[in-house]
Amino acid sequence: LGICVGMQIMCKSSEEGSMNGLGWLNADVKSIEPIAQEQQVTIPHMGWNDVYVKKECMLFSKITNANFYFLHSYYISPNTETDIVATSIYPNEFACCVSNANIYATQFHPEKSHFNGVKLLENFATLC
Repeated sequence: LGICVGMQIMCKSSEEGSMNGLGWLNADVKSIEPIAQEQQVTIPHMGWNDVYVKKECMLFSKITNANFYFLHSYYISPNTETDIVATSIYPNEFACCVSNANIYATQFHPEKSHFNGVKLLENFATLC
């Protein structure tokens, strides 16, 4: 389970530097940027955001109203759409949870996300 930077390290490359990532996820790390000049975004993105589950995954079992805590300036851009488990929006939609085989990763911080975070970590422990 990769969390935040742990998720980003699992990717192939990053706009943040020139070193390759581990390449465990077929994804690249990109900087958060607005799509239009008039969009006002604060970097880093810090705070609570809704998470939209896109495909069934044990991590989100028994979690309703998925709302998690984020703190990041970069996000991952998966090259494989089927890896995307959930998305969030800041200021644009981005993948905030992915899985592939036995790899799971979240951009948000479950350890700072109260009841939903505890449940997600419990679900991951059950997977193990």
